[in-house]
Amino acid sequence: MSEEQPAAPPPPTETPPAPAAEPQLPVVLSENEAPSNPHSEHGLTENIQKIASTEKAAVTAAEKEPKPKVELQSLPTRQYLDNTVVPILLQGMSALAKERPPNPIEYLAAYLLKNKDQYEVKS
Repeated sequence: MSEEQPAAPPPPTETPPAPAAEPQLPVVLSENEAPSNPHSEHGLTENIQKIASTEKAAVTAAEKEPKPKVELQSLPTRQYLDNTVVPILLQGMSALAKERPPNPIEYLAAYLLKNKDQYEVKS
């Protein structure tokens, strides 16, 4: 009996390198051609312009409307103080810390009276 020799494996094949991508050339438009807007074919540019003008009108209308005044008496204590005296007190304390006068209470009182019109709460 003759022994058959196992078949030799086929030689490895080399995979060819992937072809290099061709560089993209810039699109040159003639003087009469304008770049097309991808949204214009669906009419989106007109819709967007309408929406933008509507929103602008709504914002300007909202700015013209008087804002409802908050009833100070109904606010919680912290919110009442934050809305009325904290801003001017912070500025006054900052000025007091910079100046360091010999009579700090009188200085702060004078600061508050002098600058109260800038922080007047309109109720």
